[in-house]
Amino acid sequence: MNRAQRKQMSKKLGILQFQQKLSRAKKFELMSQNIHYGKIKEQEMAEKTRVSIQKQEEEKQSSIISHNTEQISKNKNMPITDIFNNI
Repeated sequence: MNRAQRKQMSKKLGILQFQQKLSRAKKFELMSQNIHYGKIKEQEMAEKTRVSIQKQEEEKQSSIISHNTEQISKNKNMPITDIFNNI
């Protein structure tokens, strides 16, 4: 939704009239709350991204370990369980 469409929607819903009737202090309080909630949402998204990236890295490392153990198993003609027991 672009700026003009948002303004039209706000006008239809009566948000613009509501905002115009607010005192200056109340407008700044609402803006402050909006900024605060935005920062909280940003932190939540950053945490979700961090967890997602960490999960991908763990899967990648697990895949590498699995591949390496299979290669060792083939080269030494040993069962995989014996390789883990000898470590």
